[in-house]
Order: sequence, then structure tokens, then C-alpha cells
Amino acid sequence: MTILHVEDEAVIREVVCRALEAHGFAVASVDGVRAAKLVLGERRDVTGALLDIRLRDGNGLDLYHWITVHHPSLAMRVAFVTGSADTAAFGHVAALGCRLLRKPFEIAELLRLAEDWEGSVDAAPP
Repeated sequence: MTILHVEDEAVIREVVCRALEAHGFAVASVDGVRAAKLVLGERRDVTGALLDIRLRDGNGLDLYHWITVHHPSLAMRVAFVTGSADTAAFGHVAALGCRLLRKPFEIAELLRLAEDWEGSVDAAPP
């Protein structure tokens, strides 16, 4: 199982990547929307996506909508991360039915999310 992590802050990318890899998850870590689309175009093993809402080259909500069109099976395993207090963004995420991690989040919360995704992939019919 590979998790796509889209985050424009290098320190956060590194911490998330190390935490997930230490618990047996593969991570494709990128800094923006354009790079995320490239990864999704090249790889078929991405089974979860953790998207920052605000990115330098776009936003995670728009990337989510792109995923629903181009990789619909991945759309049910997308979660968002934000450090913003923007309540409108929270409403958008809630309307999508996606989980939201607020920075700073606990590593245990991140691992629960990844384990939930892994369980849903394992339970999917062949």
C-alpha cells in the first residue's frame, strides 16, 4: 500500500513520511498539485491520499475533485490536512465525507487513518 502525501512544507513531509514508513507504509511524498498528478499518472499502487488543503500551486480540494474523475477508486481514501482556521474549508471537507487532520496532529491519528485505509483496501473485492 502506498500513500500519496501532498504537502508544501518540507518539514511536515519529512515527519509524515518517516512516521508512515516506520510503520510499514510506502509513501509517495510530493510538494504540490502538479507533482501529485504526475505520481498518480505514473503509479498504480497508490491506495490512499493525504492532501494539504492549501498548496503553493493550487489546493487539495481541487486535487480531490481531479482524483474523483481520474482515479475514482482512490477518492474514498482521501483525507485532508490543514493548519488553517478557515471554517469554510472544514465545511467543504465535511460535505465530501473525507476525514480532516488539523495541524499539528498526532502521529497516532495519522497511523489510524493509514490503517483504516489499509483495512478498506484489504476488504475490497478482487
